[in-house]
Amino acid sequence: TPEDSRAMMLGLSHSLSRYKLKYSPDKVDTMVVQAIGLLDELDKEINIYAMRVREWYGWHFPEMGKIVTDNMQYAKCVIKMGMRTNCSGLDFSDILDEDVERTLKESAEISMGTEVSDVDMLRIKSLAEQVLSMSEYRIQLYEYLKNRMQAIAPNLT
Repeated sequence: TPEDSRAMMLGLSHSLSRYKLKYSPDKVDTMVVQAIGLLDELDKEINIYAMRVREWYGWHFPEMGKIVTDNMQYAKCVIKMGMRTNCSGLDFSDILDEDVERTLKESAEISMGTEVSDVDMLRIKSLAEQVLSMSEYRIQLYEYLKNRMQAIAPNLT
C-alpha cells in the first residue's frame, strides 16, 4: 500500500541520515572547534578565579601577591598555608624555589594583612582548589586537542 511504502521510505531515510551523521568527518571538526572554544573559555575562567583568589587572600597576606607571581603556585600556597601564621612551619619546596620560599616565610612574619575568619579561609581555599581543578582539566583538554589535531591534520600541528 502507499502508506506502507511511505513509512518504509521514511524509515530508510532516517536510517541513512543516522548512518551519514555517525560517520561524518565534519563531526570530528565540530569536536575540535568545540574543544578550542572550551579551551578559550577555560583560560578566561581560570584567570578570573585566580585573580579573585589573589584579591581575597590579599586582604590577609598582601605581600604574597608580589612574592608568588604564578597563579597556580599562588593557589597551591594558599591551600597549603591557610592562615599566614602557619607559613613558617610548612615546607613549600614542592611548590616554590628556595629563595622564594624564604622570602615568603619572612614576609608572613611581618605581614600587614588583616585577620580572616575560619569560614572565610575555607571559602578562599575552596576557590583556590577550583583554580587548580580547572587548570588540570585545561591540561587534559589541551592534550586531547593536540592528539585530535595530530590525527586529523598532522601537517598543521
